[in-house]
Amino acid sequence: MKFWEEQGKIKVAAPAKINLFLEILGKRQDGYHEIETVMQEVSLFDYLYIENYDKGVEFTCSNPKLATDEENLVVKAVRLMQKETGTSKGVKIHLEKKIPIGAGLGGGSSDAVATLFGLNRLWQIGYDEKQLMSLAGKLGSDTPFFVIGNTAICKGRGEIVTPYPLNVKYNYVIIYPRFEVSTAMVYKNFKISLTRNLKDVNFFLQKLESGNPQELGTGLHNRLEDIVFRLYPGLEKIKKTLTKFDFCGTLLSGSGSAVYGLYKEEVDSKEIEYKIKMLNIGDVFMVTNDFQDTAK
Repeated sequence: MKFWEEQGKIKVAAPAKINLFLEILGKRQDGYHEIETVMQEVSLFDYLYIENYDKGVEFTCSNPKLATDEENLVVKAVRLMQKETGTSKGVKIHLEKKIPIGAGLGGGSSDAVATLFGLNRLWQIGYDEKQLMSLAGKLGSDTPFFVIGNTAICKGRGEIVTPYPLNVKYNYVIIYPRFEVSTAMVYKNFKISLTRNLKDVNFFLQKLESGNPQELGTGLHNRLEDIVFRLYPGLEKIKKTLTKFDFCGTLLSGSGSAVYGLYKEEVDSKEIEYKIKMLNIGDVFMVTNDFQDTAK
């Protein structure tokens, strides 16, 4: 997370994520699915503007489609921080929403963690990474990842996060088809086959470390793709459309609805962006995993 502080206000950049690898290992006793995934933060950001407020919580958002009531993860993060610290301090938060909603890009989870980070600094609480991880885990399955950020292997429901330092730059184009996918519906319809061959994350990590987009492209994997494409045929059509652009690989992120393509560094990204926009198959975002200086 990147911060800016000025005159008692804090601005936080909350990055999106994509899943480079996602395998479903089985069904858990608690009803969730056991997963193994490699998540990657990318240079697409929401921005949160956080400041002290006399009383209560005032939360607004630039996207009118996003509910701003007590069910929003940002508000839940505030309530959790208030409860954990025993404070009655109020806060005013405005969310400049850039990450599409319901796209499998982790926007809501990232916003929640940005709120925890922002309040930790604004209220001078002094929580360390371990304490913030514990709080994040109470807000969602993939939320703890954003405390660690960058590249990480996530297991369990997604809450067991192991950092995976990566010193290689990769470039992606994300297409958001302008509709949401229900994660709950996807998992409800997912059937575990005892005969399927599970993909090995360690084999994938070798490709990730190679620094070669073409090598990495052959390893991109998402076990949920088949069921998502059956439920939302339009997404499979988008993926097939992307094959025209000679990407090193294409994949659905998480449970969707965003689909991304991995492209070679020497390719003209502006030309790719223009051509995909002309197809009018969705909103287009050009991103990279090397983004420390891109948040503004």
